[in-house]
Amino acid sequence: MATSHARHSGRARSRRAIAATVTVAATLVCITFVAPGQAAASATAKPAYGWPIKPFHHQHPVRAFFGDPRIGGRSHSFHFGVDISCPDGTPVYATITGRAYISPRHTETVSVIADHGNVEFAYWHIEPTVHSGQRVTAYRTVIGKVVASWEHVHFAEHRNGVYVNPLRPGAMGPYTDTTVPTVRAVTVHAVNARSVATAARRAAAHGRVDLVAEAYDATPIPISGPWHDKPLTPALLRWRLLDGKRVVTGWRTAVDFRLTYPSNELWSQTYTSWTRQNKRIWDGRYGFYLVHGLDTRRLRDGTYLVQVEATDIRGNSGTGSFPLTVANDA
Repeated sequence: MATSHARHSGRARSRRAIAATVTVAATLVCITFVAPGQAAASATAKPAYGWPIKPFHHQHPVRAFFGDPRIGGRSHSFHFGVDISCPDGTPVYATITGRAYISPRHTETVSVIADHGNVEFAYWHIEPTVHSGQRVTAYRTVIGKVVASWEHVHFAEHRNGVYVNPLRPGAMGPYTDTTVPTVRAVTVHAVNARSVATAARRAAAHGRVDLVAEAYDATPIPISGPWHDKPLTPALLRWRLLDGKRVVTGWRTAVDFRLTYPSNELWSQTYTSWTRQNKRIWDGRYGFYLVHGLDTRRLRDGTYLVQVEATDIRGNSGTGSFPLTVANDA
């Protein structure tokens, strides 16, 4: 279910008009490897806190990741926490010691502010069993129970004024993941193209274009019911451009949800308009902008290779390679 919040972070970018897409013929190559150093750190980092449902120090299924798209009518935002799958009525415990507060705007949300005041944990979609101002103890105080029909508790970590990814190494745990994200396709968006038909007739890219990657990740623990096998978003997406074996453009980061997420004002600069979030009745689909306004006139005419790497929060990566033909002289 969609969860949104009005807080923003990051810096604004200029918006560009993007009207049409051209699908580039793609040869997908999926490679499984562990990013040097990162996976080792992930495996050895000791969790700072446990899970908000029993057993506290046992991994639970997560059905929505940090940074996933949240779409409600004309509202678009980044998911500022993780959704922990559990049956309705499940007792939810505080995972930090401090004082609990019930949101006046969201009465099914309990926040716990740590004694030092720099950390706030929020638990959404629960019926509170505490009152505002009540002191709670980690893993002892039941702060609420999952409200009927939600079938999950949305957990968010707010640290020093910024929402951070609870599944990052050294945060909530234990958490392991051996699944590999997939890069499914790359598309070329013609900047200021008047229609899809106009763009579709073009055999090659020319002028300024936007590159888009469709990518997804999987849940490390299967979820039963209507949320089974739903795709989630990778934590990191980067790309580079190759001319044969020659590197034209080195690795550039397009999306990075490993620590935090961009301002919600940058949603349309991160996700495409055809992106959709997971729902009970359909699977999510995620289009990520790799680059806006790539000037192909600075490239010689010919065929290049766009290489895209999608990585999860534990360093498992999948890579897709896609040909891109540039023809400006024609």
